[in-house]
Amino acid sequence: MAAGLTAGMNIWSGSRGLGGALTNPTWLAKRKGTIQGDYPVTFRGRTFADAEAAYQAFKPKAFEAREALCAEVIEAKLLQHPRLLEAITARNGVAWLERCRHETGARTEHFQRWEGQGRQSPFIRALILAYERALGLHAATGDSQP
Repeated sequence: MAAGLTAGMNIWSGSRGLGGALTNPTWLAKRKGTIQGDYPVTFRGRTFADAEAAYQAFKPKAFEAREALCAEVIEAKLLQHPRLLEAITARNGVAWLERCRHETGARTEHFQRWEGQGRQSPFIRALILAYERALGLHAATGDSQP
């Protein structure tokens, strides 16, 4: 790894710390003991226990639309929990996310569709888009920190 680059990680409910906090089902990560905090998300006027619950409440039938919804939900999560936005930025933002992966060991096709390395993973693509949007909105508000 080149100097100054932070290694990527597997972002899923079984990852300790940031990897567990960046996944959508944070309630599951907390139940597994990989994170300690809660990450509720207010989305489209309703408050959910985590990003996964918000996503499931509005999930469309078409997979392409699901990726866009996932990015919207994650964007809300990052804006409502700015320490996650800061943690990504501290690791070199998009460049770091592109080195991350989403591998859950899922046995169903539905969950396997989200898996992969970097931009090959629909989940990581959604996370990158959400990060870029949240960072832009955060900067537009004049906040000095992401």
